[in-house]
Amino acid sequence: MNVVEPSLTRNDELRAELRDACLKECSGAAKSIRHAMQAIAKNPTDVATLYELYNQVHSLAENASVTRLLTIARIVGAFDALLKQLVDKPDSVTQCVRRTMAQSIDLLATLFEGEGQEVDLATARALAVDDQQIALRSVMHALEKANLKSQALSDPSAGFSVAQEWQFDLIVLDHEMPGMTGAELCKKLRALPNYKKTPILFVTSASGFEHRAEICRSGGTDVIAKPFLSTELGLKALTLIVKSRTTVS
Repeated sequence: MNVVEPSLTRNDELRAELRDACLKECSGAAKSIRHAMQAIAKNPTDVATLYELYNQVHSLAENASVTRLLTIARIVGAFDALLKQLVDKPDSVTQCVRRTMAQSIDLLATLFEGEGQEVDLATARALAVDDQQIALRSVMHALEKANLKSQALSDPSAGFSVAQEWQFDLIVLDHEMPGMTGAELCKKLRALPNYKKTPILFVTSASGFEHRAEICRSGGTDVIAKPFLSTELGLKALTLIVKSRTTVS
């Protein structure tokens, strides 16, 4: 007869209690974070509001880590890193950055409602394709800082071949590339059965209306404008992967 150690049972119970308490606190914090985001939308360079938001997210990151809400902790940790940079450089709070933060808050709210549903990010893989080596290295640096396994290629045709050989959870593309544009590559990927719903993120300096419309028509999921903050790209990447993998509606 197996005997369950009382101390182990109590530890499990305590862990569950702390987890439930953290989720309840997170739900309340999400509302406060939304209010702070609304204030930032009105005045993006308001350092006091940015610092308030940073403190809220930083506290949330610590609590999620302690209670082993691993997926939430990864998202909030990346959010924390972005806000820390924005507090020091408030002029970097662009519309693109605000959109990334808003998307992450929406995802966190979904995870809170799903009682901390976990997503296996250890197996997540990203593919980055950009013919400009400096830009490609910057993208890879951002993905690595977000602890995502990734592969880099400068040739879009090679990128398509590798995507057929291996399954990736995120594709990061430049738009203007020789031989095959990012939009053309995106269309070819979307034609493959296993890439119909995979998030495809464009990181590009081609930010005009026509370019964005072409990206949208090709099946692109989102766009980040160059030059970008590595912390923003890291948060965006994690948000897109988790959102695509979660089953919470």
